[in-house]
Parts: sequence; structure tokens; C-alpha cells
Amino acid sequence: SHRFLQMWESERHQRNRWGRGVASVRERMAVGKGKRGVLEPGGKVEPVGDGLDVEYYGCRTPLPSFVPQFFRFAVCFTWFLTCVACTLALSVFLLPRRRWRARLVKIFIVAFAPSVFFMYGIRIKVLGTRHRGSLEENRPVVYLANHSSTLDFVTCSRSLSTGTIAIAKRALLLHPLGWVAWLNGTVFIDRSNRQKAIKSMNSISGLLREYGISVCVFPEGTRSRDGRLQPFKKGAMHLAMQAGVPIVPVVIRGAHKIWGKFGYSIACNEDPIEIEFLDPIDTSAWTAETLAKHTEELHALFVQNLGEDQRPKKEE
Repeated sequence: SHRFLQMWESERHQRNRWGRGVASVRERMAVGKGKRGVLEPGGKVEPVGDGLDVEYYGCRTPLPSFVPQFFRFAVCFTWFLTCVACTLALSVFLLPRRRWRARLVKIFIVAFAPSVFFMYGIRIKVLGTRHRGSLEENRPVVYLANHSSTLDFVTCSRSLSTGTIAIAKRALLLHPLGWVAWLNGTVFIDRSNRQKAIKSMNSISGLLREYGISVCVFPEGTRSRDGRLQPFKKGAMHLAMQAGVPIVPVVIRGAHKIWGKFGYSIACNEDPIEIEFLDPIDTSAWTAETLAKHTEELHALFVQNLGEDQRPKKEE
């Protein structure tokens, strides 16, 4: 019982720090004259420059370390299926309304993510949220994010703006998550057929302009084996150029330490994952001839903003 009390006190402290477990914290207050900051859970004010917002999600899990992984997974998966069923039922009323359908994944992830955060003690710190696109303001963007963990679909989706669709491999349609993503408007690409893949990508640019929705792309094409950044494919850059919308780089740090590409074991109560939205990049002056150069520049920008353990290995 003494051990349980110690654990409870520790969890209470962490819940105070991370916004009562699973809530987002986005409270702003003045920090001196002309400065702005964010009130962190627990009362600490973090100066964040000229209106640069910080959000926190998740909590440390109060479950003891001896609780088996399969139990944690079973709880999350059961709730996952429940959320899928509820979202599919809700989608019946939203099918004719594409802008509302684009909100489905956000609704789903807001309901589902807390179970993962609680069972595994996952926490996220999101920086630079003022750079995100906005469905309400009809301000679409193309998000580019590095892909280092299976958790990215939870953590990244939770932090992206409402009304964001994705580009995913066609095989995901066999998974319940793919059903929700399809209703949301996610575009599925057949990687084995280049012409069909290009046609699918071209169809997205019209959606961005017509409905003001944003799209998230992992330009590496697949998850990294060791968390290190891989070369970028040019498809996402071509999409942004064709649609005439800005690119917002999304740098994800530390997710690979919690759940990498191989295995099913998820580390519990690890350091928070950092997700940072960098300054938007204007694509209005891009051309097909300069696309390769811009792709290299974007890759270099990610390398600059990632830790040493996530940068590509230097060739010897």
C-alpha cells in the first residue's frame, strides 16, 4: 500500500504538470511588457517569443511497470475499435459534406489518443502551433513530417490542425483505421503503379484549393528503421507547388525511442515527444526545374532541426 501511495502522489504531480492527464494546455498570458508566454501546467510561465504557442498532451501512466504489454495493447485496441465504430456511424450524416468529413480523423484521434497516452505514459510537447493551417480560415498547407515511429499516426494526428487529410499506402484500406481515413478524404496510393500514384497526387491539389483542407505527407515514403532521416521523395513538394500552398515542416523528435519500426514493445513513461511546426515555406515561385533543389533544401532543414541520433549517418 505504501508503494501504491508513492505512485499515486507521483502521478498526481505529473497530471498537474501535463494538463490533468490528457488535455491540451494553451493558456497565454503577458510576460513583462510586450512579451508573450504560455502558462505551463503547474503554473510555470514559459516565454515563447512573439505569439509562438506551445501545447501539451498526454500524461505519465500510473500503471506499474510489471503490467504486461499485451494487457495495455488489448485495452487500447478495444477502445480503438469502439472509436472506429462510433466514427463510422457519425460519418453517415457527414458524407455529403467534404469539409465536415475532413474533421473526422480529428474527432477520432481526440477520442482514441488518450487511451494510448494513459496506458503507455506518452507525452507530447507541440511547438510553433501558430504556423499550422486552418480549415475555418480557409488557409490550407502541406505538412511535411519525418516518419520514425508507428506512433506518428497518433501523435502527429493529435497535433495537426483540424481538417487535415493524409496520403497513405493502399494497403491501409485493409485496416479499420484505413476506413476512417477513407471517409476523412485520405488519398490512398498504389505504390506499384507510378501512373496511378501520380494521378492520385494530382487530384489532391484541387481539394486543397476548393475546400481549404490541408494534407500531411511523410516525404521519406516509409518509416525509418533506426529513427534516422531518410532521403525525401519529390511528390509532396510537387503537390504544394501545383496547389500553390505553403509547406509547413513538422519535425518529430524522440518518437523512435518509444516505438520504432520493429517489434511490438512500447516503452512506458519515456521523455516527452517533441513536435515542432517550423516557419511556413512559400512555394509560389517554385518551378519544375527548381524542385530538386528545394527538396534538398527541405531535407537539410530537417537535418538541422533534428538531434544527432536522428540525423543521417555520415558516409565514411
